[in-house]
Amino acid sequence: MALTDLSKNVRRYMKLQKLSIPQLAAKSSLGTATLSNILNGKSAPNSSTLIKISSALGVSFPELLAEIPKLKTLRFRTKSKLTAREVAERDQVEIDSAIWLKNYVDLEELTGTKSVFKFDKITATNPMEAAKEVRKVCKIKDAEPIYDLVSLVEGAGIKLYLNDFNFQKTFGLSVNKEDGGPAIIVNNSEAISVERKIFTIAHELGHLLLHKSSFDGEVSEENNAEEKQADMFAGELLMPEEAFFKQWEAHRGISWIDAVLQIKQYFGVSYQTVLYRLNDLMKDRFPSGYLHKEFARLYRQKYGHDLKNHYEPNSIADIAPAKNEPKELSSFNFTEERFERLVRQAYEQEKISISRAAEILNLSAEEMRERVAEWL
Repeated sequence: MALTDLSKNVRRYMKLQKLSIPQLAAKSSLGTATLSNILNGKSAPNSSTLIKISSALGVSFPELLAEIPKLKTLRFRTKSKLTAREVAERDQVEIDSAIWLKNYVDLEELTGTKSVFKFDKITATNPMEAAKEVRKVCKIKDAEPIYDLVSLVEGAGIKLYLNDFNFQKTFGLSVNKEDGGPAIIVNNSEAISVERKIFTIAHELGHLLLHKSSFDGEVSEENNAEEKQADMFAGELLMPEEAFFKQWEAHRGISWIDAVLQIKQYFGVSYQTVLYRLNDLMKDRFPSGYLHKEFARLYRQKYGHDLKNHYEPNSIADIAPAKNEPKELSSFNFTEERFERLVRQAYEQEKISISRAAEILNLSAEEMRERVAEWL
């Protein structure tokens, strides 16, 4: 047992639960000096002490003793500096992602189904050109919407993790090939609209292609220039400029807010993404932020309720909460299947046990048996 991993695990769970040393000491019936020595790696606790700590923290024995994995090519950016609890939440996201990615790589090796990264030869440094090259590789016409970005990304050899993680300072992160990727991890919280999650995948793909040197395993605040480039890439990939203009012309016979809603559904993007494209089209006619505010006013007037986020966001990557996205796409438009398909394949080939399958999918033994019974 590595004392450094143990102490880091205990500290992380303490921060997640907002427990001080005296509070955890009282909850576990241990002395503060004993607990401090464990946290500082000065003493190795016996099994009785470990049981008391794990019980007080509400985590399993293996979780407390687990080796902390490290992703060397993680790209994890946050919008602002973090509190101690947010650092613990961020660390937990990284650990969960590392464990998931290791399991994914193991499953590919066990089943002999390793994916090939199809975008390796894309070298464009201009976001718009890179997006066009992705469409070309995937044989998607310029005027054609991307109906299933999840399948497109997975078909291109990118591992995708939809994880409802308890960390609100980022929508997604990505990992490069050295750690078993490329991989994209998306914040799959129900509070975030499906459209925003789709945009996150496209945004992180932009980073994978445009900003290879930023995959250094470090966690830092966002680089505005890189974020803007990833936004531009995502906007062009999901809603090519020429295709947008054609759709806008095709809807000139209806009110402009209904045209925005029609176009957002056609391309599967958020209404704010459409407004940004529209702002580019009409930037000489209206001041910055006008269209966002006017859309919210007219939407309230026509449909009888507010869009809470009617301010002008800093970028099209800013959050559009699910409850504030008009005519939101269904969650059925955003599902990932390959990972569980590999679990099933490995289980049916008797490469893994049902208990290992349950562990990989984070299910109880009973839930896993029910899942197996649902397979056709």
